[in-house]
Amino acid sequence: HVFGLTGPSGGGKTSLCRCLNGLIPHFHGGTLSGRVLVGGMDITEHQPREFATSVGVVFQDPENQLVGTDVERDIAFGLENLGLPPDVMAQRVDQSLAALGITALRRNAIWGLSGGEKQKTVLAGALAMRPSILVLDEPTSELDPLSARIFMHTLSRLREELQLTVLLVEHRLERCIEYCSRVVVMDEGQVVEDGDTRSVVDRLVAKPRGIGIPPVVALAAAFRLGQIWHGPMPLSVEEAQGQFGTLLPVALPVHRRVPPPAALEPLVQASNVSFCYNKGIPVLNEVSTSISPGELVAVMGRNGSGKTTLVKHLNGLLTPDTGTVRVKGIDTRNTDVAKLARTVGMVFQNPNDHLFAETVEDEIQFTLAHLKVDAGIAASAINETLERFGLGVYRGHYPRSLSGGERQRVALASVVAARPDVLVLDEPTRGLSQQMKLELMAFLRSYCAEGRTVVLVTHDVET
Repeated sequence: HVFGLTGPSGGGKTSLCRCLNGLIPHFHGGTLSGRVLVGGMDITEHQPREFATSVGVVFQDPENQLVGTDVERDIAFGLENLGLPPDVMAQRVDQSLAALGITALRRNAIWGLSGGEKQKTVLAGALAMRPSILVLDEPTSELDPLSARIFMHTLSRLREELQLTVLLVEHRLERCIEYCSRVVVMDEGQVVEDGDTRSVVDRLVAKPRGIGIPPVVALAAAFRLGQIWHGPMPLSVEEAQGQFGTLLPVALPVHRRVPPPAALEPLVQASNVSFCYNKGIPVLNEVSTSISPGELVAVMGRNGSGKTTLVKHLNGLLTPDTGTVRVKGIDTRNTDVAKLARTVGMVFQNPNDHLFAETVEDEIQFTLAHLKVDAGIAASAINETLERFGLGVYRGHYPRSLSGGERQRVALASVVAARPDVLVLDEPTRGLSQQMKLELMAFLRSYCAEGRTVVLVTHDVET
């Protein structure tokens, strides 16, 4: 079976996953009451190593599970620890690479992979161990929609072939719900919904609980509300086409983009930018674009297409091999990252790249102090930012102890507090609940309305 586990950020989903291979209580500590049995084994009586061949776990941050120097070695690492024969290891590595569609990355260095490619590598390593239980925490969070669909198809096939039990933690229900036989919803550390997928979806339509309803389900709910259709709730586009395809097309509102005034000078101007790492294959090839004040620009594309590489040129972390990038008229080659940070704020894919202070408040304070913001203004900005991102309760908490979605919000807050003219966000909705996504997008629109610019790298089409 495939069991879907969803719920708001910080609801306890990841903590539950950590119980399934003994990381709680043996590694993370804390107080555990009740009983957890996995394959008949009590987690309090067995060490995590004893679950290694039966429970495969892939957590939210792929960087935390990558240990090899290249893709092939990383996938083989767990197999080597099991002492498997070389021919068996080679076969499993080949099969895992093929299953995730990353055979071409076999010899690639880990450090040169995109976020989505790292996620696929970790998934391949877990599959290679041939576990009977596979626990996947946000496995598609860094995958583009097509890669996510291919992965879910592959997971469904492997589940049948290998007789896997899969626990799938996911905020983006539209990516996985058609594959789940059962859905569990957690909130504030408790199970608030549990049942077969269709019945839980019906209840979530009536009471969303801060969870994003898949678009096809929202469309069906609208048809029901309009008393023009009364069938069972579809879980996929294919089902929907069969059930109410004859009702389409329907008239939908048209949202027309209002271009910025022509008189405004671009804040960011990229001209014929080309770039490659270590004299390898070009990642950017003659890219040209301009971004004006007040624009909210989405950068989309397949995993490994160069999105992150492009936006790293905007704050000088990378400079073009050929071509130019100008920010407020300044060539990024003629300044340094520290100076550009006053104009361009960047939130990276992995929130852990931002987190090093002892408390959430200190994270925000560090950015403002680095930019030499007046102490009085900084204090006000800290309070406002904590409130805006729902982090007031975590003010004194150690940031790395928070959930994935909460860490994402802290990273956002630490950059946004300085109110840069250009705000670059790389996959900012990763790990966020639907309610948090809506609040984030409302904030970004208001940020642009103030004459600032937002560049949003995302695979989240619904956002």
